[in-house]
Amino acid sequence: MSLNGILIINAFLDSPQVRATYDALLEGAKKASVNLRILHNDDFFSDLETGLVTAGRKSSLTTLENCDFILFWNKDVFLGRALERMGHRLFNPADPIEYCDNKALTYEKLCGSFRMPKTYKIPMTFETVGYSDLSFEKRLGDLLGYPYVIKECYGSYGGQVYLATDGDTARSILKKIEGKECLAQEFISTSKGRDIRAYVIGDRVVAAMERHNPHDFRSNITGGGRALPINITKEQEQMAVSCVKKLGLDFAGVDLLFGKDDEPVLCEVNSNAQFIGLRNATGIDISDALFEHIKLNARNGR
Repeated sequence: MSLNGILIINAFLDSPQVRATYDALLEGAKKASVNLRILHNDDFFSDLETGLVTAGRKSSLTTLENCDFILFWNKDVFLGRALERMGHRLFNPADPIEYCDNKALTYEKLCGSFRMPKTYKIPMTFETVGYSDLSFEKRLGDLLGYPYVIKECYGSYGGQVYLATDGDTARSILKKIEGKECLAQEFISTSKGRDIRAYVIGDRVVAAMERHNPHDFRSNITGGGRALPINITKEQEQMAVSCVKKLGLDFAGVDLLFGKDDEPVLCEVNSNAQFIGLRNATGIDISDALFEHIKLNARNGR
């Protein structure tokens, strides 16, 4: 008996890369004999009084009533939680998506359980106020040393990650992004321009690649990095799988840095990581394993 599923995506996010991911998911569902239909987050309204989805396009609500699972490729977590209150099984669940979407929350949830870069939350301000006094930056520089990394809490593809090479550069970055939640993080120099992306589904790493960019401290493929398949170590795999489980995710792209003597250092966890670059580098289509996981867990109600 085939499953009926809904792939809920963001109505306002559109690029060749994300469209390729959606096409790959639809093709993967077809190979797995899963009936998968795309709907958008603007097809629904979450009623904050009831905490449920009580309004939306009539056809979308009908589809919702007849689905066995929801592949929530989205960060609209209020919608996700409303769907969960109605009894729908989301892959991934809403709360873990929220933990990953905010890098400060990710660190807060995983701190103490895994080796991670030393990290401080940068004092918040408001877009209409900005930083009238940046003297705190010197204290960050004293704590972390230069260079250190400044990350916006919300970001993707490495576009909101900056290298503060000295105090003047750090203060310039902070003025540029003032009003946005951000972190100051130890720079792992042994991993400059290189990292590992391990794609975890369930309790295993399905595919992994090493990304390398000799011209940038970031390794992202969208920023010019190159990727090659890699056989990760048992320690790297254990870290990747364990952090996904601790966050309550079904699947995720886990980014690992190379510490001293190449010991793994957890960098980030991406709840709905794009996988086309991984497929191009490794020849492995993670959608096969993804729908195997969904079929098993949707039927068991887990």
